[in-house]
Amino acid sequence: GFAVERDMHAGAFAAVRAVLNNYDEMSGLDPEDQRLVEHMEKQFRRNGVQLGAEQRQRVSWIDKRLGKLEIDFVRNISQDKSCVLLSCQELDGLPAEFFSNRKVKLSDGIKKLVVATRPADIKLVLQHATSEATRKTAYVAHANRCPENIALLREAVDLRLEKATLLGYASYAEYALEDSMIKNPDAVVEMEMDLVAKLLPLARKEMAQLCALKREEQEAAGLTFTGIYEWDYNRYTAQAAAQQSKLDVGQVKEFFALEMVLPGILQLYASTLGLNIVEVDGCSDVWHPRVQHYRVWEADGSAFIGDVLLDLYERPDKYQEVAVWPIRPGFEREDGSRETPVSALVASFPEPTAAVPHLLSHNSAISLVQALGHIFQNLCAKSKWACCKLPRDYMTISAQMFTQWMWQPAALRTFARHYQTNEPIPEELCARLAAARAPGSALKELRQVFRGLYDIDIHTNGNFDVRSHYNEVAARVALVNNGDADVGKAATLAHLMEGYSGLYASFMLAAMASSDMFESRFATDIASPRAGADFRAEVLQPGGSRDPATSIERFLGRQPTSRAFLTSIGLHPVSHTRDVE
Repeated sequence: GFAVERDMHAGAFAAVRAVLNNYDEMSGLDPEDQRLVEHMEKQFRRNGVQLGAEQRQRVSWIDKRLGKLEIDFVRNISQDKSCVLLSCQELDGLPAEFFSNRKVKLSDGIKKLVVATRPADIKLVLQHATSEATRKTAYVAHANRCPENIALLREAVDLRLEKATLLGYASYAEYALEDSMIKNPDAVVEMEMDLVAKLLPLARKEMAQLCALKREEQEAAGLTFTGIYEWDYNRYTAQAAAQQSKLDVGQVKEFFALEMVLPGILQLYASTLGLNIVEVDGCSDVWHPRVQHYRVWEADGSAFIGDVLLDLYERPDKYQEVAVWPIRPGFEREDGSRETPVSALVASFPEPTAAVPHLLSHNSAISLVQALGHIFQNLCAKSKWACCKLPRDYMTISAQMFTQWMWQPAALRTFARHYQTNEPIPEELCARLAAARAPGSALKELRQVFRGLYDIDIHTNGNFDVRSHYNEVAARVALVNNGDADVGKAATLAHLMEGYSGLYASFMLAAMASSDMFESRFATDIASPRAGADFRAEVLQPGGSRDPATSIERFLGRQPTSRAFLTSIGLHPVSHTRDVE
């Protein structure tokens, strides 16, 4: 489309290079303008403008084709209507609200409930269904959604490698990581394998505990224990966490009604970052009546910051994950005034009923806090130019930092209130929630690690079967056991078709760096105005106008380390823990 043609404009490239190669002109520019010129010249080269006409035309075609493949891949997931039919007996153990207003179909003369294979339904079945056969049926159906996406991913991997080769890179991973904080595939593999070495011993202990829980349950029911499979993971990790922390996840959800939690989280962001967030009533200039519109100002009213649009509730064919899109970037106009940004958060939470609001799980509330982190990252960036975009890994770091609030009693009690009584979440329940954080964490984090290694594998060596290799890496790195089930979960790994191809390791880098940043500056005051002002000034405001590593080091006063992250999941690193690079 237009963007591809613009980014391949030979005349614009020549003009940029003329400035870059003119020492007098470059030295007369301020640092932000210099970075813009360097950034533009690099992006033109990464787009292939310097190639011969035939190769340039091929790269342009690849970019357009990749855009189509990525759109189709994500659309297939969002429009997937696959389901399984299960009887009330098969769904024994599910909470009462699961059955409310659920469609019923006849199957072999038996009334069965329609269970969508989307995450919201399947996660509940996998956690609560007492029947292993039911859990397996639900898991296999969920894990085999959108089989047509495997061919799209395979084609995308091939085209990415071809493009990278045309541009002179050894692999697509090398091309993708050049603009990131991690810089190259070898550094990713080193980071991920270092984590595997640290996490695997603890993960094996966690797996042994899951086996013990399932064996006890199976023997009590007169069944033979054959092992822990992937359809067991949610159920027994929840049981292990509850056993160690005495945590009732159903009780926790009662303090996370979306309609009550959202204003409190927004207020916490506002007080920490020095903002005033005001909801606009009756806004008609949006794409759906359920979209909420907020306007954001400086806390003292001295300046308008930007607009936030929240589209939170499910509807047919809507994107199902929590995601943020910057609709309009902020930048400095030619007359010196400022174009303010507009950013949208899209989710697919179930609509609340008249009797019960939508109660978020703790994990869903964490996702909401992180998505809002992206929103305020977009709004608070105040660079001169809109086109100097942040690296994906840096965006993830700054957005993820405030998810630490979700484990801090002082933060939770500001917005987590009982949906019926409006009483704040009790200190004792906060303590049990915090105690539930570490159990199972090694297994959970290894799942992020294996996806990062899978991403690097397929984007370094294009010869892998993208479907089977996903399962192989999952089993080898993260102890995932699919038993006799043939599954194709790579077909729904949307991040690899949404801008994180070659960059999935960003999530682990972000987990480590953001934990360090919060622990270092907010541990003693979870909404410290001083630390919030520093975070805004040093991390958010510069945007892409300077090297992200510089921004993080200025905020911390040093390079980040993995110590706080490893401690949070139950590991106790020695004093020489290697820096996050």
